[in-house]
Amino acid sequence: MAEYVFRNVTQVGEKEYQTVIDGQELAEMWRDGIITYNPEIQRGTKVKRGKDNTETEVAVYSKANVKKIYESMLSGQYFTDMITLNILEDGSEKVELDDAGNLTVDGEINIADGQHRIRALAMILEGNEKGDLSVDLTDLKFPIKITNYDVQTAQQQFHQFSLGLKISSSRAEYFNQTGLANIIVRELMKNSDLAGRVEVVRNSIPKKDERHIVTFATLVNAIDLVYKDLETRVQAMELAKYLSEFFNELINLIPELHNYEKRAQSKETSLIGENFMFYGYVAISKVLRDKENWKEYLPLINKLDLLKSSKVWYAEIIKGGKERGYSIINTSESRQKFINKIERMFKKLLSEKTE
Repeated sequence: MAEYVFRNVTQVGEKEYQTVIDGQELAEMWRDGIITYNPEIQRGTKVKRGKDNTETEVAVYSKANVKKIYESMLSGQYFTDMITLNILEDGSEKVELDDAGNLTVDGEINIADGQHRIRALAMILEGNEKGDLSVDLTDLKFPIKITNYDVQTAQQQFHQFSLGLKISSSRAEYFNQTGLANIIVRELMKNSDLAGRVEVVRNSIPKKDERHIVTFATLVNAIDLVYKDLETRVQAMELAKYLSEFFNELINLIPELHNYEKRAQSKETSLIGENFMFYGYVAISKVLRDKENWKEYLPLINKLDLLKSSKVWYAEIIKGGKERGYSIINTSESRQKFINKIERMFKKLLSEKTE
């Protein structure tokens, strides 16, 4: 990355600066790759399948929102507001502010807040350069906040931004670094067979998604609902260690959790491979946690009545039927009922085995 100099900069905190940049300069910075999209501190990426069936990861954003901003800018009705850029703190960056207000940056500059606005500006710049448009982007003056945060701090900043944005609860939870359940799920994503299997952008798992088996929000919510007595970070790390082992055993035991074809087929009739089932799996983990030889009881899961057509689940957890297909009722009430029922059913099987 070549050096970039921001002009007329004021330092407002230890790692925070402010300036004003016009739309022309911002659009050129985006076009030239000076400002980049970092999925770790933004909305993540999604897989896009090309015509030749190749898969590429692309940024997550709303084309409809970009178009609305674009049209508002073209009509002269757009009111400029603050855009936040982050100079990624990774130990290799150089950030120097001189007495004249010049902030010299040698490092990765990411868009932290304002992706849709910058994309709209870039569209107008492209139109200008092609001769299709004649819009003076220098008339749009944007207040700019510049931060110098590491990934974790930048994620926390985006979590604050996301409270007022229409992003999925999974993505919002992913940026919440302080919740104990969030800490546990992050550990599971690093140190268990759930690595690469947790969806951190969407709230659901699309049918054609071959990789993910559970969403970040579902796991966090399940742990919060089941392990209500969790109070300290030490307790959270102890639980994360146990759950890592638990999910390793579980994924190995249940074919639907490691085989996409079996999972896709199973979802037609069973709950066992559903994202929603993780409320049940976490409930079972608590039932087994205090048992020294808990692994030998885990196969009892295969004896649970998890058919979507079962009367056990009808109306409270499942709606629909064979003809029009089954769907899961995913509400706070249904999640708690599901946890309670799975717990009772599993304890009964456990009691029968140990008698």
